[in-house]
Amino acid sequence: MTCLAFGLAAAGASQLVFAQAAPVADEGDDPPAPLRGSETPVNAAAAPGATLPNALTNVISNGATNANLPRYDALKPAVSFWTRVFSQYSELQSVVHSSVYPNKVFMVLDYRDDATTTDKFVLDKRRRAEEADAKDHVDDVLKRVQAKQYAPETMSAEERRIYDLFADVPGADKFSKQIGTARVQRGLKERTENALEVSNRYLPSMEATFRNYGLPAQLTRLPLVESSFNLQAYSKSGAAGIWQFIPSSARIYMRLDDVVDDRRDPWTSTDAAARHLRDDYTRLQDWPLAITAYNHGRNGIARALDAINGKTLMDLIERWDGPRFGFASRNYYAEFLAAVDVERAYRERVGALRNSNPLEFEIVETRNYVPYDTLRRLCGASDEVFQRLNPAYRPEVIEGKLYVPPGHLIRVPYGSARAFEVGYAKLGSHERFDSQRALFLLHRIGRGDSLGKIARQYGVSQGAILKVNDLKSAHRLRVGAVLKIPPKTESRPGPITVAVGDATPQQTLQQKIVEAKEEQRDNDAAATKGATGRARKKAGFRTHKVQSGQTLSGIAQRYNVSVSDLRAANHLKGSNIRPGQKLKVPLDS
Repeated sequence: MTCLAFGLAAAGASQLVFAQAAPVADEGDDPPAPLRGSETPVNAAAAPGATLPNALTNVISNGATNANLPRYDALKPAVSFWTRVFSQYSELQSVVHSSVYPNKVFMVLDYRDDATTTDKFVLDKRRRAEEADAKDHVDDVLKRVQAKQYAPETMSAEERRIYDLFADVPGADKFSKQIGTARVQRGLKERTENALEVSNRYLPSMEATFRNYGLPAQLTRLPLVESSFNLQAYSKSGAAGIWQFIPSSARIYMRLDDVVDDRRDPWTSTDAAARHLRDDYTRLQDWPLAITAYNHGRNGIARALDAINGKTLMDLIERWDGPRFGFASRNYYAEFLAAVDVERAYRERVGALRNSNPLEFEIVETRNYVPYDTLRRLCGASDEVFQRLNPAYRPEVIEGKLYVPPGHLIRVPYGSARAFEVGYAKLGSHERFDSQRALFLLHRIGRGDSLGKIARQYGVSQGAILKVNDLKSAHRLRVGAVLKIPPKTESRPGPITVAVGDATPQQTLQQKIVEAKEEQRDNDAAATKGATGRARKKAGFRTHKVQSGQTLSGIAQRYNVSVSDLRAANHLKGSNIRPGQKLKVPLDS
């Protein structure tokens, strides 16, 4: 690990050469019918260019192209810092800087050489420890500088550098005030380079969507801040997709249910984000505030303004010290402006090259409950292409456990809509259904039943039962009502599926419950027997490389292991996996 000391601006700024990618073809020539969109695969090649600071100088000096997105003088140092984070600092560099004055960099820990010889998990553990040590070291230096501030000639070179770094900050206690404020920001250069290439596929249609709502087109650069245009992005707080919607906001602006998570769809989520930002602006009447509200929440911003009798974002940054208005919220608008600058410099460099091979699509609509794979087959697309055009469907739908409902708009490769319609009309009753499949056991509440008793009976948590039944409290349970019971996936290889739509008229609800419970006992017994046998044998693993479209439950079924064992072997908290990821699969023999 190399430790580099930096001052107000990073010393020895490195050159940044973006990959050159052809932008998508103009969608303005698309015919009005059938519905049509465009997504262009990137064919990137390295291209020489000017160093980033020179390339960005003109862009930054020109300011935002939209007068509604002002550049406050007080934010310029923060914008400069985030510009370097996006375009100069590597993901293998840890920037230790002041959280009060982000542009004041104490040191940079450089792991680029170590990454070529050290296991990434070992390196990451060491890196986290050294980042913590670096912050403690900064505090020690600040204490010494505070004590020697009136005798700078007695300072060491490191102490003098910190002393000079804060020369523009007033106050005799300015160094002691900085103790405890050191923060680590890892660089985003490589991720941003990739994001700019990926954005070529989506920005033209995204800009068109925002313009249709009368919004500044530059707002479409927010995914550079939110997700680096990673369609699979998923945060610890449950935010997903390129626009990083949390579930509560997503349910207001799009579909989020057992069948579809529209946050994963870049086109649908963009429309939702446009309406979200429009509502933020309607409430706050100022774009810097509305953009900050996308991160912080519009109601929280409105309450903070009322508390300080403020009107602008700078009022909040300078005068509001609410506990939730922390570093991320204070810096969000500066991050956005930096992303705009970096993206614009990239566009100026790649010029007006056109991509001659866009991936185009048409849109068709379902009229019945239909298996996902049937729809894919009708349009003649590969698994990869069909999922790329329709990325919102849940794993249960892709695996055929649930059907695609009627009224869903399906994207198909351009030119295949007519063949799709013809094939759809010929589907038999074995591929078109009038009702959805169910992935739950059904339990009719009897006298003496309580939520705890029912949960223990089926081996699931009370919270899980409340969640799948959209109940906030057990007090809403009543005798005779039917509860959906989620599958006990942690204790057996696969969930119990009660296909309600496939039941014969003679089958009563109770019969289905009894049959499902019998199946559950058989599966539990088999799983217990298998687990006991495996425990006697030496543990071992095989390796599985995740392919596009695969899910954790599907891989578990393929190798006849439980999802919980697969999670444990790979230290996974959820079920999110990505193409190319290598999974350890426990051997069952």
